[in-house]
Amino acid sequence: MRPFKTLLFALVAIVLFSCSNRDGDHDNTARIAILHTNDMHASLKEMPRLAAYKKEMENKYDHVILISAGDIFSGNPVVDFYKEKGYPMIDMMNRVGYEISTIGNHEFDYGQDIMRQRMKEANFKFICANMDAGDAMIPQPAPYTVIEKENIKLFFLGLLELGNEGLPSTHPDKVKGIRFSDPLKAAGEYAHLEGFYNAFIGLTHLGYETDKRLAKTYHQFDAIIGGHSHTLMEEPEVINEVLLTQAGDDLEFVGKLVLTFTKGELTDRSASVINLKEHDSSDRELEELVRGYQNNEALSRVIGTAAGPITGKEELGALFTDAQCAMHGLDFSFQNRGGIRIHKIPKGPIKVKTVYALDPFGNELIRYNMSSAEIRSLIRYSFNRHDNIDLIMGGGSYTVRINKEDKLQDIIIRDQSGNALHPDSTYSVGLNSYVASSYQFDHKDEGKSLYVTTAQNIIDFIRQQDTVDYSGANRVAVE
Repeated sequence: MRPFKTLLFALVAIVLFSCSNRDGDHDNTARIAILHTNDMHASLKEMPRLAAYKKEMENKYDHVILISAGDIFSGNPVVDFYKEKGYPMIDMMNRVGYEISTIGNHEFDYGQDIMRQRMKEANFKFICANMDAGDAMIPQPAPYTVIEKENIKLFFLGLLELGNEGLPSTHPDKVKGIRFSDPLKAAGEYAHLEGFYNAFIGLTHLGYETDKRLAKTYHQFDAIIGGHSHTLMEEPEVINEVLLTQAGDDLEFVGKLVLTFTKGELTDRSASVINLKEHDSSDRELEELVRGYQNNEALSRVIGTAAGPITGKEELGALFTDAQCAMHGLDFSFQNRGGIRIHKIPKGPIKVKTVYALDPFGNELIRYNMSSAEIRSLIRYSFNRHDNIDLIMGGGSYTVRINKEDKLQDIIIRDQSGNALHPDSTYSVGLNSYVASSYQFDHKDEGKSLYVTTAQNIIDFIRQQDTVDYSGANRVAVE
């Protein structure tokens, strides 16, 4: 533990916990390297380099532990649409030697039945302290786990982010039967365990800003290893004597937290990130395995052509929404920016796997009949929820007017011909099932599924169009 712990607390701990690690015989200095990844989103490509790097570190440090800060799934069609969804990621993590993963919001994306199977197959532990799965299909994860190396006990506490509705950022139907609690309050329930371990570590999927709040609230953490915000921290930050670190996303980097113990006392901490693409060594056996997983002919089929690069959320979102309007005769459609998972479709042939990388969530397309006032309520909620433009529109455009305090004042919606919507008219509107379930907006119509996923809808649209061009597409403005 850190030197500032009081003598009184130490004496109480010795009396009450005579078998505590404090009483162990630590004659030598021990250096433990904790390698950590976060928000891998089913990336397999750099797993062989990660395995080789881990082996190198095992020759350098007394002990090496490999852990994940969540979101191991969703983002790579090779994994997301494997015959056993998600299995290639679990297989690779088992082979590389992960010991813990906190649960991220995208762990729920395949549904609870599949999640249960993947958790059962994992040789590592899933942890989360702020969820109760008692009424769900998945097994209850432990709130924390302890890894012991030569009488040095490392405590890892798992915490999961919650959105505005008190649920993690996944489709609400995927978390039915699971109760979630505030992660910061949950962390406080374990503060009393601080003195019983040589290091107290948060393994969180909260995002960098919430990690900072966690560090400011509780000083018991020696380090917080985070995820969810995809933050690449080339240098760690220390807040309230708590070291914070995070390693980007998509397995481009691995983080390394080095803890030095002298006679069981934590005497030094350091953190860095390593660019795996620049690491020369690689595990050849795992390279062959990755190539085998990536060899999926169905995903490599060409469905059409991009006349030019389709770049950024506005252009890609326009592809989403135009596909919905065109394939189902909708007046308007809306796509949330968070559901757009790649940054660019290059000029040239478009493959099936590109669309599944763009839209990996399996959301259904839902049709509503809505008035202009109801459509405004949807846009208003999305803007206020994100304090910025969120929804990208198909079939027309809209302008958000804000005041000097950046608060929404008015919404102006126009159809493709530039005409304002009529207050007494009803319009057919397409939404993906995530937006339909998790956004709060006025709608007398309960909505009806069109029985097609938004990804399949895009595939069908591109096949029909043969060539698509979205250069410069932008349907939203702020004044």
